[in-house]
Amino acid sequence: MKGKLKRRWPLNKALICVSKGEKDILESLSDLTKSQMNVQDFETFEIENTEGIEQYIELKENGLPVVPKVQLDRSTIGPKAKQDMGKLLKTFSETEPEVIITGLQEKGMHTFQIGESEIVLDKEDFLVDFEVNEKYQFAKRQNLIVMISLERDDEMMAKGLIKDLARRIQTLRKERGYNPTDILDKASILELDQESLDLIKEKVSDIAFLVRVKNVDFTESCKEYKEEDIDGLKIRIGVE
Repeated sequence: MKGKLKRRWPLNKALICVSKGEKDILESLSDLTKSQMNVQDFETFEIENTEGIEQYIELKENGLPVVPKVQLDRSTIGPKAKQDMGKLLKTFSETEPEVIITGLQEKGMHTFQIGESEIVLDKEDFLVDFEVNEKYQFAKRQNLIVMISLERDDEMMAKGLIKDLARRIQTLRKERGYNPTDILDKASILELDQESLDLIKEKVSDIAFLVRVKNVDFTESCKEYKEEDIDGLKIRIGVE
């Protein structure tokens, strides 16, 4: 939902972070996991740290597409900034988060130059979290982190949509009492959104083969239609 990717769109890969000792469990259910997530493949990482700079560093060291999210802890920096709070906030806003992370990682502190003065802040003075780069989206719940790529594979999405449509048309054939081996004249699909139509309009022969009809069209050509829902997309299908 955060990535605005419809559930019916298959994805190439997911990156999954779990707690220590859970990787083998998840990978033993590989086929089920891929099916439920609608992904072609996934990679699993065991992560010890659940928050803060330690978690960010561990995610980065595992090669995950994370970027640091750093904020000042207003409750602790007051006594250190004193009358220079405004200048500190301005200097902080102009400092790359990675520079601060590096200082905290190597020295346990970061020094801000405020005019001729220096303000030294420790790890406890920062609130560190992570985000992902613009090519990914992520969801986090307790010790579980899942990252997905936002890059679309139209060919893969077309195959997924065709599979969904074929399943519903095959069910309609059965409901109408047609013999599974009969090759019917046509199947008709109405009210697809333009994006979905663009994905499959050049692949009507694939749909026709899967549902055993001579032709597939997207105009109102059948006498009766059945309403269907594909991940929130309301369509009508007919076969005869």
